[in-house]
Amino acid sequence: MISDRHRAVAVAEAAEELIKELSLALKAVQANGSPEELERLRKSIGEVVGVLETELLWPLYKRHPDLEPENLKNWERDHEA
Repeated sequence: MISDRHRAVAVAEAAEELIKELSLALKAVQANGSPEELERLRKSIGEVVGVLETELLWPLYKRHPDLEPENLKNWERDHEA
C-alpha cells in the first residue's frame, strides 16, 4: 500500500469523495427514478464502494491509522464474522 503519507492522504480523500458522490447519485435516482433503476444502481454502487473499501481504503487506513475517519475506527474488527 502507499507508504508516503502525502500521497496516502490524496488517495484517501479522492476515494472518500467518490463514495460521497456516488451516494448523491443514488439519492437522485431514489427521488426521481424507477424502482428498477434504483435497484440496478444500488447494486452497482455497492460493488464499487465495496471494492474501494476492501482493496484500497482499509489497507490504506491500516498503514496510516491516523487517516481513518473516526466513524470507521475499529469497524472492520468489530464486524468480522
